[in-house]
Amino acid sequence: MLSRRHYEEFLVRLYFGDGKDYLELCIDRAYLDFNRTLHGIGKMPDAITVREHVSKMLNEALVELRQIAQIISDTRQFDQWHKTTCESIVRAFCESGYHQVHIGQAQKWLNMTLKYIYTMGDERIPGYLAFYGFCHVPLDNIIIRALSAYPDCPRLRCPWSRINDYGSYLNIQHWIRQRFALPPLDVEFQLWMGETVPPQLEETL
Repeated sequence: MLSRRHYEEFLVRLYFGDGKDYLELCIDRAYLDFNRTLHGIGKMPDAITVREHVSKMLNEALVELRQIAQIISDTRQFDQWHKTTCESIVRAFCESGYHQVHIGQAQKWLNMTLKYIYTMGDERIPGYLAFYGFCHVPLDNIIIRALSAYPDCPRLRCPWSRINDYGSYLNIQHWIRQRFALPPLDVEFQLWMGETVPPQLEETL
């Protein structure tokens, strides 16, 4: 008889596609979450090669993250890895001939990939549970709109996909960590679902 696991595998294949390299499937699916903002890349004769080149770089960065799990023990160290990886994504696009990519697009690709890794679960993609509490909220129109309900949340001066200053991006992530009692990815999930997010404990007293 079919189990709940069978139905879960069906949903995974339906959303992520067929294949057993689950990390690669997460990277590919996350690309689709932001690629519409890569204006003009589809007109490049080697657009597929560009995507493959940057995807390979991102895959290597995520594999490295798993390998240095003992080194990254706090949010500061994770943020430094995150900044380096976002900048590497931008640089890899530029090296491939596409110069219109921004930190805002890089964070969406990286953050959504990490979110999908946790969606897949540790059984499929082991080695990332230690970073869950450090991960960032993927910034997009839905989340920016939800955060606008909080007057003290830092405001962006441009669309999320056009963020070029990593510092202004990170200010929002710092605010989320300080404002809410839940890990940032839990906050993102509840905001995306339109649910109320509990504030830090001292604010509820």
